[in-house]
Amino acid sequence: MMEPAAVVFRAYREGDERAILQIANERHGVGLSLEEWRWLFPFEEDGRLIVVGEQNGKVVGVGAGSPIRVTAHGREWSAIELRHVMSSNPADVPRLIEAFVETFASGDRFALVMAQPGVGACADSGFVSAKRTRTSVLKRVRPRVSLLDRVFYQAEPARDWEPRLDGLWRRARRSYPVAVVRDADRALRRFAAHPTMRHHRFVVRPRYLRQAVAFAVFTVDADRCVWVDLVWDHDHPGALRRLAHVSGRLAVQLGADGEEVWLSGDDDARSILIRRGFTVSESSTGHGIAARSVSPELEAELFVERAYLTLADVGGVLP
Repeated sequence: MMEPAAVVFRAYREGDERAILQIANERHGVGLSLEEWRWLFPFEEDGRLIVVGEQNGKVVGVGAGSPIRVTAHGREWSAIELRHVMSSNPADVPRLIEAFVETFASGDRFALVMAQPGVGACADSGFVSAKRTRTSVLKRVRPRVSLLDRVFYQAEPARDWEPRLDGLWRRARRSYPVAVVRDADRALRRFAAHPTMRHHRFVVRPRYLRQAVAFAVFTVDADRCVWVDLVWDHDHPGALRRLAHVSGRLAVQLGADGEEVWLSGDDDARSILIRRGFTVSESSTGHGIAARSVSPELEAELFVERAYLTLADVGGVLP
């Protein structure tokens, strides 16, 4: 009997997506449509950040990521979020991840590769695991409402392209020294125009000003109104309390039984939400990130242990 041909790794080529989806849907139960896949991995200026494993001319594995920017040590860095790693042979996963890193992160273009623990934290792939981190999961069944927060702050639906988020991030990043950059470009890429999932996006501003002082993204999952993402100016705690009111109203309007927030690295938000009726359960499994640094100036441990995280960073209801 002939030995099977070796798996060869190469960069994605246009047309590979249908074979990739077949692996995802038939063998791994991901359930992605072609439209969702194209939204997850849009065409970039230098091509999509995807590596495939090929055996006898057939695609048998894929490692796919998206470009992001992160902040650490007082500056911004280009990074990759490794979102999908799948192979028909699990033994090929470490080689697949290594091929991905060598293809896209071996030069000066990216300084860090981030991934959910189940995606990239393979013991043989050089990732620092997130198992040591603890993410606060806050839940609420009966909202508490403050009329004063409605008087001083106005909540309004965010646009797909929301330039006020750039100013909000410049003010808020003082409170997030280690984080994924949360500006207008990220909000557009991550939350606007999803082909199947509806994200309810809100900007909060002082009642007589146009500048944004908070931004949150909600969705409904398993009868819960879930906070997918949050960024807020810590000089405006009333803005976060206003978002807590918005969350309670959305839960009622959408028929949700309660609300849920995942947070790590924002003790101020945690305290405010607790005073608004949320209770905390601590989770130490599955809620975190893995990271691999490809720059001597940036430590992967910094992101695993200190990064500000929301559900948008660690997966959950997002594809």
